[in-house]
Amino acid sequence: METAQLRDGSTITIRPIETGDAARLREVWQGMSELSRRRRFLAPSNGEVSDEDMRYLVEVDHRRHEALLALDPDGRAVAVARYVRTPGDRATAEVAVVVADDWHRRGVATALLDRLSSRARENGISRYTAIVSEGNDIVLRALEGAGAERTGASDGEVEFVVDVPAEGVGDRLAALLRSAASSPRDFLSFALAQLRVWERGR
Repeated sequence: METAQLRDGSTITIRPIETGDAARLREVWQGMSELSRRRRFLAPSNGEVSDEDMRYLVEVDHRRHEALLALDPDGRAVAVARYVRTPGDRATAEVAVVVADDWHRRGVATALLDRLSSRARENGISRYTAIVSEGNDIVLRALEGAGAERTGASDGEVEFVVDVPAEGVGDRLAALLRSAASSPRDFLSFALAQLRVWERGR
């Protein structure tokens, strides 16, 4: 568990997710507007997360599947970041970051990704995959400009591979975060369809 100071001077506590954190994950979900849910999950997300999905999200092994939770000073969950290793490829993982609306643009995602990438490196993961809507020109240009490799496309989505930086967040991940913050539609799978991550990682 550690404390991180954000750009606006506020602080969050970051720690690995635990099996008893289902209620805290629901706090993050409830802190997102319907628009945010639709943007973050690349699909309508009207209902609550099922108990089955919630068990999967909190019962992680912290190696193949890692998840970090961000808590505000009152102990309320405001964000979660996770990676799920790609089946059959020990060096690659899909990554997701979701932040409650009130905490957008304060540096929460950057702080979480910094710690998550450190865990990824410790566990032998050297690449993140990201799925981006092919209509999101802002994010596509940022990825390509930062040197991310386009690896495929299907069903209106484009897949990229981004190297996990040797330390910190790095220029490419920072470019993704800046693009997500400035994109009017924000269909960034870096804040990746977690439902997609959950299903692929099962």
